[in-house]
Amino acid sequence: MEFFRTFTHNGRVLQLARYDDAAAKPVKAPAVNAPGAGKFEIGAVTLSAEKIAAGETFTLSAQVTGKNIAFLYTEVLFHDKELNQFYGPVAREYVPAPREKTTGGVVRPDWDDTLNLTIDLNPSLRALTDGVDSAFGFLIPAGYGASDSRLDGLYTPADGTTPRRARITFNSAGETADVLAYKEQGVVGAPRALTFKQDDQFAPFVQILTAPADENSAWQAVKGLSAPLVFRGQPFYCVTESLMPGEYLVGALAQDLDGNLTRKYAPLTIGG
Repeated sequence: MEFFRTFTHNGRVLQLARYDDAAAKPVKAPAVNAPGAGKFEIGAVTLSAEKIAAGETFTLSAQVTGKNIAFLYTEVLFHDKELNQFYGPVAREYVPAPREKTTGGVVRPDWDDTLNLTIDLNPSLRALTDGVDSAFGFLIPAGYGASDSRLDGLYTPADGTTPRRARITFNSAGETADVLAYKEQGVVGAPRALTFKQDDQFAPFVQILTAPADENSAWQAVKGLSAPLVFRGQPFYCVTESLMPGEYLVGALAQDLDGNLTRKYAPLTIGG
């Protein structure tokens, strides 16, 4: 694995590599918009401060209008100014709805057509560790209203068999609660329970995003990898760190019923 970026933070070395998912099968785009496609717009995102110290709380405000909103999130991305790309999600959280509804036994938010968001945020950086080395742990919530978080990555068995995608679920204390592996590296199929064995490796996935060139363009996202960690008999666990000093984007994300995301961000600087 060839790393293209290395960061040092609080004594931890955190690295990033490109990821070529040659085993992934292409997915055909639908010929027409599905019924759950979103018809909404996110207005300008404003922050209560443009620069803060790590650990300080700030407020995000934005207006979201439209129909078929499934979920709303807040999100933080780290800006690599040298390469002009973004990594994350450093932090992503569901925005709780004032009302909820149950569809097919699943609890979902019940949104109005116009939403005025005012949310206090105090994001942190989470790092995954094997007890010796560390990697970026860009976790996302396991589900709406859930206290657990999940992290997908590349599982490489020590016995030399084919690497494949795996998902670790962590409880609110950052401890491993569940591990699943998928049969093929690039395919979302039926997972099966996985027990790490001595010297197995897990490299967390990282989103590498490029901002739109203009208002009519979309964000471009590809997968990257953080450094692989080695199972040495101790379960992987997450630790919470202060944000690295640097430039960030803080935003509101709206997801439609088909899972498509619309994003809008504002810049934030974290001082050293």
